[in-house]
Amino acid sequence: MRIACLLALAILLPAFVQATTLININTADLTALESLPHIGQTLAQRIIDYRTQNGPFTSIQGLQKVSGIGSGSNYADIAPLITVGDADVPDSGTDQTASSTPTSTPSDSTSTSTVQDAIAHSSSVGPAEYLPIPTLRIITGGARTISAGADTAFTATVYDSKGNKRDDAFVTWSFGDGMKRTGASVFHAYYDPGEYIVVVHATTSDGGDMLVENIVTVKDASIKIASVSARGIALTNNSSRTLDLSLWRLSAGGKEFKIPTDTQILSGRTILFPSQIIQLPISNTASLLYPSGEVAATYPANTASSQMNASMQPSPAIVGYKQTQTIEPIISTKTNIQKNDEAVLAPAAATELAAAGAALPDSPKTSPQTGATGIFKSSWTLGFIGVVALAASAFIFL
Repeated sequence: MRIACLLALAILLPAFVQATTLININTADLTALESLPHIGQTLAQRIIDYRTQNGPFTSIQGLQKVSGIGSGSNYADIAPLITVGDADVPDSGTDQTASSTPTSTPSDSTSTSTVQDAIAHSSSVGPAEYLPIPTLRIITGGARTISAGADTAFTATVYDSKGNKRDDAFVTWSFGDGMKRTGASVFHAYYDPGEYIVVVHATTSDGGDMLVENIVTVKDASIKIASVSARGIALTNNSSRTLDLSLWRLSAGGKEFKIPTDTQILSGRTILFPSQIIQLPISNTASLLYPSGEVAATYPANTASSQMNASMQPSPAIVGYKQTQTIEPIISTKTNIQKNDEAVLAPAAATELAAAGAALPDSPKTSPQTGATGIFKSSWTLGFIGVVALAASAFIFL
């Protein structure tokens, strides 16, 4: 029994090994084809080129059409080692290996035909087309000068390298002042003068990626409403540059007029927006608004801000407030002493009034005097001497 099994295994094993090691000439790569007899690198490449150009082999006999193989002894040595897989068709010729291929059932035949059609279609279509990553081009307003506080429009248009407009691009804006916005057309207002770098970044779903940088200069908008009358509203540009008033608004009598895009005022010029165009009610007051709705100028000019600025100024230090506000009499050192007795008893001093802070005449400089001279100039001493003199006179007469 054991001997019989070994004999059966010896008979069936070569066939099993052969069946499992057949090379499919429709799918084999260069290395696998080179393992066949008489097939070198050149012939292997010809086999691959042939099936790429003409589709898969429908039978192993199709290999004979490859230049350099033919139907001679080379093919006879190769035929037992190859297959065409599901596309294999029984060979009616002399090749026994081909004829030994099992015949497909009707259902198998339909399946095989479908696979062959799919392979043939894929071969006719050719290799998958390589789609390169598009190169994007972004068109923006470039470097520009805008007004501080004004809500300004920023627009980007994206094209690919073929000139197609890419409306599907995802666009982001970084304005350099901490604000970031998304969209091909956005509005942004800068609140402080200076120079800012605006970065525009565009991406597409097929891998396109591009960014550009623009410098935006922000300056204060020096504009005022010069007059409001039945003729219209006049605006004056007091700045040293041309002002762009695109999408700004004039407001009067509860109604507004939106200034069209690309409306500009030259430096130092005054322009009139006629009543026939703006169609605003006649009023004594009017306002000029930024696109965002914030007030840029009013008529009459609003002085509240100037008053606020004045109140914020530091007041000067008050020195001698009471002295400058209160007038106090100052007695001059100049006195007129009368020689008679009345003057001695009731000396009258001539006074001069002066306000503190006013210049007073300098008092005359006196030379140093002795003690006796100073005593006799005292009003009390003179008064006492007068009394003694009167008492002495009275004593003599009595």
